[in-house]
Amino acid sequence: MKKKSLIVCAVMLLLSATVAVHAAPSKRKPRRSARPPDGELRELLRRTEQIVEQAQAEASRARQQSEELQRRLEENTSELARLRQAIADYGSRIAELKSEGPHTKPATEPVQPGQSVQPAQTEQSAIRDPQSAIEERLDRLQEQVEVHTEQIREHAQTKVESDSKFRVRLFGMILANTYFNTNDSSLSDVPLSAPPPGSIVRKNNFGAMLRQTRIGLAMQGPRLAATLGEARLSAEAEFDFWGGTGGRADGDVLGSLRVITASARLDWERTALVVGQRQPLVSPLNPTSIAAAWFPPLAGAGNLWQWRPQITLEHRARVDDSSELIVQGGLMTPFGESLQGVPIEGGPGYESRVAFRRNLDSDKRVEFGFGGYIHRRPFSLDRHVNSFAFTGDWVVPLGGRVELSGEAFYGQAITLGERGGSRNDRLFAVSGPLDSPATTIRGVHSAGGWAQLAIKARPDLDFNFAYGQEDPRNRDLSVALQNPATRLKNQVASANFIWQLRHNFLVSLEYRRLWTRYPAREQTSNHYNLAVGYVF
Repeated sequence: MKKKSLIVCAVMLLLSATVAVHAAPSKRKPRRSARPPDGELRELLRRTEQIVEQAQAEASRARQQSEELQRRLEENTSELARLRQAIADYGSRIAELKSEGPHTKPATEPVQPGQSVQPAQTEQSAIRDPQSAIEERLDRLQEQVEVHTEQIREHAQTKVESDSKFRVRLFGMILANTYFNTNDSSLSDVPLSAPPPGSIVRKNNFGAMLRQTRIGLAMQGPRLAATLGEARLSAEAEFDFWGGTGGRADGDVLGSLRVITASARLDWERTALVVGQRQPLVSPLNPTSIAAAWFPPLAGAGNLWQWRPQITLEHRARVDDSSELIVQGGLMTPFGESLQGVPIEGGPGYESRVAFRRNLDSDKRVEFGFGGYIHRRPFSLDRHVNSFAFTGDWVVPLGGRVELSGEAFYGQAITLGERGGSRNDRLFAVSGPLDSPATTIRGVHSAGGWAQLAIKARPDLDFNFAYGQEDPRNRDLSVALQNPATRLKNQVASANFIWQLRHNFLVSLEYRRLWTRYPAREQTSNHYNLAVGYVF
């Protein structure tokens, strides 16, 4: 309307000025009149009217839009008020349910067969279900906040740094084990077999230790030159406190730092070269346990675990987007084996493995592997024994929460399942003293393996059931000197749960049953272990 008034005033002023100029007397020489023709004046008035009509139309549209916006604002305000009231009512209902407690008696009687559910019961159930979901979600969010807070604090700390200025990561686990043995053995904290007949052992004894605590360093190095394929250099070393006890009475408690594994590796896109002390290629898996850390679970009962100095090469060939074929090979040196107190020396052994792996998701995979190992073991007087093994391993998920894994082997004089310096009379059958030319040395054939069923009951709770055995061929042992402590067969079964109270705090209870057959009879023992670990 203001625009219309301004236009009308402008037109009137223009007409007034034109009339005034035409009516005023002129002192100049009369000339031709400047008054516009009537046609031009009518055209000007027509255009003015069009402008006024357009302005009126625009004003009408603006008024309609303003009314529509005002109506929508009122509707949104009303809807927001209703939502706020609904949220307030829902919060008051949740508060009432919380105040009642988990054991409050229901306000209505139980529903009998054939009886319909009352609206009050339906409403109460509908409220309780969202309440439980909300409380569970809040608990998870609170835990995530704590985790993220710890991660922020960790990033704010001063990092471990090497002289080369490359990143060094410190990791490990402080592990405390409390155990109870019904029939003790020489390794009371981590027994590998039942004690032989006639040995002096303790019955029903308790003990505790922290020797399985581990500390490790992982180092990320530079990339090599382009002429070497720009391989990434990295290294790792892991230690525990198992060493240095020397069989003292305090050996279950005290210990000194000892190397478990240490290696350096070069990683190309699909190839890796590793040099160091590692687990054998032919035995890549271990059962799950934090009760047995230094000696892996089922060591001496089907698990070829021995960490050895070796050089290995691995190549991964892609089959499709989620599958790959893994080819591995390596050299392995002798490491602490002895026979009748004489070290077994000689050249390196050879190992290889081929595996097929298919990744199902971020933490699930199907894998089958087959391996082989051979090592020529020389003895005095130009005697030798060929140690060899054929192995298989598998990881098979059985649904989303269950996984079956294990290993199996068959071979001769396999020392990969023995600890350094241990007796090998069940691996090498010796008919007499080694320095006698009449003595024969025969490799003992054996077969064994282990299997584990792992169940993830909850994201923070795992159950693991495992069984393993190692069975030397008895007729190979018949030519050897009779030793009452020679193990003819060793079997171990275990069951444990691992509860992750927090992301870095673990509690586990494990039961282990051991059956060991000796020439005289079979011996048994039970081992109970409560483990508490703090991961860092």
